[in-house]
Amino acid sequence: MSPMASGANGSSTSALDIVVSGGRVIDGCGNPWFRADVGVAGGTVVAVSAPGTLHGRRTIAADDRFVVPGFVDPHTHSDLSLLVYRHAETAVRQGVTTHVTGNCGMSPAPLVDERRGELIHLWDHYGLNHESIDWAWRTFGEYLDALESGGLGINVVPLVGHGAVRVAVLGPGARVPSAAELTLMERFVDGALRDGARGLSTGLVYPPGCYAQTDEIVALCRVVAAHHGIYASHVRGERETILPAVGEAVEIGRVAGLPVEVSHNAPKWGAPDGAAANLGLIEEARLQGLDVTADNDVHTELAPRLSRALPQPLLELDTEDLLARLRDPTSRERLQEDVREDRLPGAGYTGLVRHGAWERITVLWAPGQPHLAGRSIAAIAAERETDPFATLLDLIVEEEDRIVGIFEYIDIEDVRALLCHRLTMCCSDGLVMAPPDESYAPGSYWPCSYGEYPGILERFVRGDRLLPLEEAIRKMTSFPAQRFGLFDRGVLRPGMRADIVVFDLERVRDRATEPRPFRAPFTNIPPRLPEGMDTVIVNGEAVLDEGIRTGALPGAVLRSHDGGRSPAE
Repeated sequence: MSPMASGANGSSTSALDIVVSGGRVIDGCGNPWFRADVGVAGGTVVAVSAPGTLHGRRTIAADDRFVVPGFVDPHTHSDLSLLVYRHAETAVRQGVTTHVTGNCGMSPAPLVDERRGELIHLWDHYGLNHESIDWAWRTFGEYLDALESGGLGINVVPLVGHGAVRVAVLGPGARVPSAAELTLMERFVDGALRDGARGLSTGLVYPPGCYAQTDEIVALCRVVAAHHGIYASHVRGERETILPAVGEAVEIGRVAGLPVEVSHNAPKWGAPDGAAANLGLIEEARLQGLDVTADNDVHTELAPRLSRALPQPLLELDTEDLLARLRDPTSRERLQEDVREDRLPGAGYTGLVRHGAWERITVLWAPGQPHLAGRSIAAIAAERETDPFATLLDLIVEEEDRIVGIFEYIDIEDVRALLCHRLTMCCSDGLVMAPPDESYAPGSYWPCSYGEYPGILERFVRGDRLLPLEEAIRKMTSFPAQRFGLFDRGVLRPGMRADIVVFDLERVRDRATEPRPFRAPFTNIPPRLPEGMDTVIVNGEAVLDEGIRTGALPGAVLRSHDGGRSPAE
């Protein structure tokens, strides 16, 4: 008798490795919870049965806690940090069992020797110690092999980044590829898809992606379409131009013939129409038969270096050249005029600078002037009796571009509108980072990397009840799993891969922003890990067992040609 039939009949189920018993099961499809036992064998869910009917080698007593599929984070930047923090504890303790990587046009491969330094420079924004990463790969497949070879605490769904492809062929500069160069870019994309990438991403507000014209992206997306992949885009505009930017993404999908994911789709500070207009474009596209969806995180703030608020052309400079530009009085005057007149493209942070929202930019970390932590640019400028814009530039120079700030750059009402819309899935826009008790050093602080998913459950499900729990779980599980071709994950049902989370909704708590780091008085304490996610199972093996990290590394790189299954299958 098969384990599945045995479990269903309530007879001997000694073939089951794990039984999660007596929990309130949420299947991931939006259905109401129900009480059941869940049986796991060989890394697969083989039985879902009435409470008390399943027995196996190991029983995890859920005791009326919720039992749900592992969360699938569709937008992360863990490509390199997973090489350092392979247990992925900051993800696991949020209930996340799968990261989609390679977003915003950023992937660590393809890599060519003559452009190695330029690609590494693009990753400096994430505050990683590149000396601990050997960058020995060249092809996308070699990178995936390096990622998988040391073991992983979570699964990884890789995308290839348009920015990495562009750097490999054109370097970081602003120019249009020749016909021969575009053909080479197409070959790089084709190679990455053959190596297991599930699609292509772009970051069209950042160098070098911002230099690409639409027809370049269409050409590359046609290659992706031939592999049945997906196009995920951090679109070209985030403020006044966000609607045509979303329209461009939709048009690329229509012309190239592939699904489109609009990445972290919240309009940033200065966007006139809010989230409703963005969502209206996506709804209209779907009515026309185009496969377009979106994802978004729920943090209204992010913590990059202060220099990320500067326009795109400055972001491609190395540190020495950037500081030289900011020290030059003529260059500074021209820069301030260009930003105030919105002559140069920039990310959402740039809108705060243009609109003079200096109270919404707070210093998180200044290694040379720690007393500035917790103080806004407005307050520092008032104390120095200087112009706030000049103060921002002075701080970047004084701290040699190591100063990090908290930017409150998204309106909470836009976050709420996106979160509850049926076409938007949850994401973190974060990355696996060091647990607070493991060599944490102040620097780039990404609250979403430590508490995004518990924060959604705490504030928007249990707190103000914006979302029913079952709908929130759908947006974290089956919706993103389906979107990225993981058709055997994201749902608790016999035959599906055993990525499972057991949590106590009443105890779920996001502690990453407690106390919220942009509030005074300020203490530069490490971020805290969340509470309430008690047990996390990845591919049938517990990586978190009643709050204790097991040390297991059962995660897999889910290459496109694996059909979502572990390479061992």
